[in-house]
This record gives sequence, C-alpha cells and structure tokens, in this order.
Amino acid sequence: MQISFLKDLATPRDPTSPFSFLNYLFTKGRLQKFINLGTFLPARREYEDYMRWCASHFSRAVRYGTEITRVDAVHNPQTGKVDRFTVHWIDLATGAPGSATARNVVVATGGSPSVPPLFAPFIAGPDARFIHSSQYATSIPHLSSALLSAPAPQHLVVIGGGQSAAEIYVDLGVRFPKSKITLLVKDSSLRPSDDSPFVNEIFDPDRVTPTFSLPPAERAAKREKDKGTNYGVVRLELLERIYSELYAQEVDDPVEERWRCRVRNSRTVVGVERLGEGKGGVKLEIARTGEENGEREVIEAGLVVFATGYVRDAHVRILEGTRGLLASEAVAAKVTDAPIVEAAPVAEVAADAAEAVPAPEVAAEVAAPATTAVAETTEAVPETQAVPETTAATAAATVDTTAPAPETTTPSPETTTETTETTTTTTTTETTPAPASAGAASVDEVKISVSVTSTPAIFPVGRDYKVQYAPGAVEEGAGVWLQGCNEKTHGLSDTLLSILAHRGGEVVQSIFGAGGSK
Repeated sequence: MQISFLKDLATPRDPTSPFSFLNYLFTKGRLQKFINLGTFLPARREYEDYMRWCASHFSRAVRYGTEITRVDAVHNPQTGKVDRFTVHWIDLATGAPGSATARNVVVATGGSPSVPPLFAPFIAGPDARFIHSSQYATSIPHLSSALLSAPAPQHLVVIGGGQSAAEIYVDLGVRFPKSKITLLVKDSSLRPSDDSPFVNEIFDPDRVTPTFSLPPAERAAKREKDKGTNYGVVRLELLERIYSELYAQEVDDPVEERWRCRVRNSRTVVGVERLGEGKGGVKLEIARTGEENGEREVIEAGLVVFATGYVRDAHVRILEGTRGLLASEAVAAKVTDAPIVEAAPVAEVAADAAEAVPAPEVAAEVAAPATTAVAETTEAVPETQAVPETTAATAAATVDTTAPAPETTTPSPETTTETTETTTTTTTTETTPAPASAGAASVDEVKISVSVTSTPAIFPVGRDYKVQYAPGAVEEGAGVWLQGCNEKTHGLSDTLLSILAHRGGEVVQSIFGAGGSK
C-alpha cells in the first residue's frame, strides 16, 4: 500500500469503530506481529483481506454478481416532482433483470480501466495478450502456463510510469526468471512520489471545502499541481530497488540490449499487430515520445500489461435516465401533467429542393438512437439563412410550396461547424443557380443537412456530493449522491482511500442528518 493503515475505512471518522484495520488485525490474531513489522504500509493482499472482512458483516444487505444498467426517476403524480428513483440491474450469472426503488441512491462504482484505442482490439478473445493492470493479480496465475509455452515470445512488456506499472514490472521479473521483461515509460524518466508531511496535507479532510470553494480555473490548476503526489509516480523505495537491479545487470554486461530486464524511457507504442496464428503473441511498434512519426522499433511480446489508469464516468451512463432533470437539460416549455422529456441523442434533418407538388411530402424514419426527418419541398432557401440548432426528440420540417427547383450540387460545398458545451452541430450548404424556365423566376437550390450529436451529461454535485438537479425537480428527502468521481470539484483525494471514511460519513449525514452540509 502507499498510504498509512490508519487511513482505513473507519478510523479517521471514529477510532473506536469495530471496522478499523487494527481491530481486523486483533480479530485475526496478527496485531502483535504486525506491530513487530514496524510499518504503516500493509501489503496489498492483506488490505484486500481487510476490506473483504469488513464487507462480510453486511453480506445480507448486499447483492453481488449484478451489473447496474440504469437509474430512472419516478415522479409523484400529485406534485409532479421526483420523489423516488428506480435502480435497474442484470444478474451476471443468469442474465435475469431486477430492480428496486428508493428515495436515496448513492452511486459509488469506482473506476473503469482506461483502455487506449490502439489496444482495444487485443484485450478480448481466447488468445488475448493485453491486460490492464487492474486485472493483473487475478489473471496472471491463469496466464502463466500459456506465457511459458512455445512458440509464444518469452518477452513480457509493461507500459506505464506509475506505481502499478513499476510493481508489475518487478513482479514479472521474479515470477518469470527466464523471461525478458521490459518497462516502457512515456516520460523521460520514472519519477518519485512526493509523500512528505507538508505535501500530504492536501489529502486531509479539511482541505476539501476550500478546494470546492475555488473558482473552476483555480481548482483545475491546483489539481494539476498536486498530481505529482499520486499520478504517474513511484515510491522512492521501489525506484531504488529497480535502479539497483539495473545497475547489477550492467556490472555483469555493459551492453544494455542483452539485459533480461530493461526500463526504456521516452517510449510510446504507435502500432500493434497480432503475430501469426498459433504464435501466441503480439508485435509492438515503438517510437520515441514526441517523435511518433520518426524511426520505429519493432518488438515481439508474449504479454503486454498496460497500467494506463482509470476513467471514472460510469455514473454518466447509469444516470442517463435522470438527465432531463438537470437544469442544463431542462426543456423551456412545460408539458402539462408530464415529466420533462430529454432530447434525443442524435437528430438529423435533411431538406432537399424538388419539383413542385401540391403539398410538401414528409417522411419520418425513426431508428435508435437517431431520429431522422426528410422533407421534400419546392421552396427556395436563401444561402445566408441560419440553420437552427436541433435538440428536440423528433425533428420536424415546416415548408411552403412556391416555385420548382431541380436538385443539383456543386463539387465544393461550404461547410460550417459549430460546437457548444452540450451539442455539436454540423451544417453543410451546397448552392448552385437553377436554370431559368418560362413562368418561373430563377432561384438558388440549397441542400442543408444538420447533425446534432449529444455529448455526455455533466452531473454537478454540491459540497455534500449530492447531484444538483434543477430547482424544484426533486422533492426534499430524495436524491442521488456520487462517490469517487468528483475529483474536479472536491480535489485529488476524492478517488482515494485517504478520506473515504470522512466522505462516507458526510454522505450519511446529508441523507439522514438534520441540515447536512451543502
């Protein structure tokens, strides 16, 4: 572990709690021996066992083996406000759906592996040779026999420059003493974490409120400055061990290319290719960082472990059904006795000039997730006419019939792209003079297509981690709280164990306490 065992699930909030790490050691009969170790940093496997021990006390209240698919808002028919939320899930063993309704929902799903697009095609299948660092401990025992069997390359590669990458690099060297191990670091060097006492104060619970109160720009700058304590850095003791082992290899052989274990700085993977059928490995194209288009080196690997961090956006997908409750998403016009309806994710409108007809012909074709409306009209549309941004669930075209205009196009259309915070609108206009005809004025034919793509919603939270839906949308006493995904507003410690005990206490106080912090 990289933090003191005292920052466990309970001690910082209540040192007398039966769920402290010390009480776990006492219950397991290892307290005195742990004291003899003289360390504040337990092994990862012991801390995992501690968390399992805590969870075992609540097994009757936990449903394991389920995946949450969405959360829907339930409106009170009398007030029109949301007073409950329905949580939907799927049983991973049987595939059976299930649901439960509650006034209060806490979304604390943790992080999901960040998979670079270049690696995505190689992480699935019977012969997958790419695994994320989060899967290493559980996957490597099953992969061991396959990695050592011919004709798989006896070369194991780790990608990353943080603590996880360094630990896996060392473990592979011990676990596979006859294999070649390479650590690819994008930065110019492995860098030490700063865990000095003054810097560590940024993880103190009393730093959250001042951080939350900062203007967004200052908060972002502070977060970037503080990242050296936790992101892309390695504990000094581990760095010294790695350096010492590299030096020992140089004593035996000054030619680095012949070393069994290597750390290669300023290296970026720019290409991946699976080796021939039956060879059980991949081919990596490596370039110097910043010179990705320059000279490349090719290496073959039987396994690639990428320690590329995590993304913490699962709540966006889960809460999509409540998106219409956000102030930024609310529809201006009120619909009587009906909840706010969210705009469709994608709406496309195409209007083509055609021959004169008695009345416009409109055909609407709906397909998830897009809604398309096509209208044929004879009205000439001025080239300078503005195209409105479309966000309604169903796009409609209203036209008048005036004069005929045959459909023609030009080889070089004029394109305008406009991007806003919530939608991206692309407008393409093609203009060409229509031939004059008897009894009809010369008109310009314009072909316009509008594509509006919805971006992920932003669920703002208060200081107490409660999602801030539009005023009046949700009744008092009901709500949704987010945990572990508020680093941008609450600071670097939001995703860490450091103040987990305090965060949990604040959420409980917000839900059940009188006048929880806002």
